[in-house]
Amino acid sequence: MLEEAWAAYLHGSYPIGACVVDTSGQVVARGRNRLGEERRVDGVISGHALSHAEVNALLALPELSADEHRALTLYTTTEPCPMCLGALLMAGVGALAYAAADLYAGTAGLMAEHPYMNAKAVRVGRAPEDLGRACRVLELTFHLDRGMPLDHGYLTVHREHEPRAYAAAEALHRSRALAALRTRQAPLGEGLALLGMAPAESAP
Repeated sequence: MLEEAWAAYLHGSYPIGACVVDTSGQVVARGRNRLGEERRVDGVISGHALSHAEVNALLALPELSADEHRALTLYTTTEPCPMCLGALLMAGVGALAYAAADLYAGTAGLMAEHPYMNAKAVRVGRAPEDLGRACRVLELTFHLDRGMPLDHGYLTVHREHEPRAYAAAEALHRSRALAALRTRQAPLGEGLALLGMAPAESAP
C-alpha cells in the first residue's frame, strides 16, 4: 500500500494507497488515489471524485466467491471515507486495516454504530503508530504544498489533535524537501527516510 501511496504522490494525486490481501498474505489487488490524473474509467477510475485508492483496489479484485471475499483484508494508508467504507462493505471484504486515522473524513467508527454496517461484522485493525504517523505527515505535507487554506477542516482537526505530525508536515512544507523528491520522481525509500521510517518498517 505504501508503494501505491507514493506512486499517487508522484503523479500529483492524494498520497493514499490500498491493497487487498488474502489469508496467506498474498496481495491480490492494488489501487491508488488518482484524483490528480487525466479523467478516465477503464479498469481503474482516474481524474474523478470517485477515484479513491480503496475503490480502485476493490475494482481490481479477481472474481471470487462470497466466502473468499470474507477472508480478504483491505489495507489502506488512511482511514476510509464514507464512499470507500461503503465500497468495502458492498464488495463483501471481511476485514479492514488502516494506518493513519482520518480525523476529518474517516468513518471506520460508523461500523459499530450503524445497524446495517454492524451486521457486516467487518474486522478492523490498525497499523503500527509510526507507520500511521508517516502516512499522515505525507498527506498533510501534500495538502500544505497544494495551498489548502489553513482554516480548512482537515488541517484544523489534525493541527489540533495531531500536533507532532502537523509540525513535521509544516517543516517539510517550508523546506520543500518532499516536493523535491516528487519533482525528480524519487523512489519510495527516499520518501520513507524523509518521513522518518526505514524501508524495512514498511507494510503491505
